[in-house]
Amino acid sequence: MRARAALVLALALTACGGASEPEAPTGAPAKPPSDRLVDLKKKPPLVNTLDVDPATQDFLLTTNRGFFRISSDGKAVTPVTGSIQDAGKTATVGTFLELRATGPDQLLGSGHPDKLGTLPNFLGLIRSDDGGKTWEAVARMADADLHKIILRHDRLYAFDAVLSAMLISDDGGKTFKEAFTPRGLIIDFEVDPADPDRIVASTDNELFRTEDGGESWRPLAPADGVRLAWPDAKALYRATKDGTFSVSTDGGGRWEDVGRVGGEPYEIHATGPKAAFVALSDGSIIETQDGGATWRDRFRP
Repeated sequence: MRARAALVLALALTACGGASEPEAPTGAPAKPPSDRLVDLKKKPPLVNTLDVDPATQDFLLTTNRGFFRISSDGKAVTPVTGSIQDAGKTATVGTFLELRATGPDQLLGSGHPDKLGTLPNFLGLIRSDDGGKTWEAVARMADADLHKIILRHDRLYAFDAVLSAMLISDDGGKTFKEAFTPRGLIIDFEVDPADPDRIVASTDNELFRTEDGGESWRPLAPADGVRLAWPDAKALYRATKDGTFSVSTDGGGRWEDVGRVGGEPYEIHATGPKAAFVALSDGSIIETQDGGATWRDRFRP
């Protein structure tokens, strides 16, 4: 167990640090990758979060260069510089930040201070009520590094890269149930909209599923850098590193390839059973309205 914990901690530090050159989405001209919002020379992950502000419909994008608010028409990009105070110390946050919008200007997040030696390297679960300008600690400061946060079934789900465990909370993140995940770093996971105990998770090279809230896992299929979204019980989406976009109607047992995205996908933000945004490796955002068959640009850096 100690050896595994040490390995997981090393993976967590590495993962919170290359990228394939994106091709064009269906019907769009090819464009070279941009380093405007992403440092393409660094190791992955390059993009950490893609979400949408429920009040303004602005895109919320976090990368290895920071936190950016992108207008819904893709024309304006505003860097968001935040800070967090804890135990009398202050640190800026934004780089390698995981976040989830919970309401207008309300965010849950996790990550690291931008500069080491200020606050602990792992910030645990943090919260902002002003759109990411200021943050406060909620739980597990110094102990948890949450690589994804999902709110569903009146629960908070998160993968903690320090423990290599799925954390599930019924009280908004104050307390958690811990369930260990398969060996290796989980790069994405999703929760079945119809079953709070059914979770599909991906590592760099394999897809897994649990039916009991993480108590036990079984492999589903080999998978290369899979990113996931589960907007409907009959529509689990995955995007592989080569840009293939697929759908499963049975929770990951069988897959149908439906289209291709123009580059290496990093984050999928589904807005309905057929609608989704995808952030590519350079921070470009593309959109589908037909379940992944065709795509159009929404933002190019």
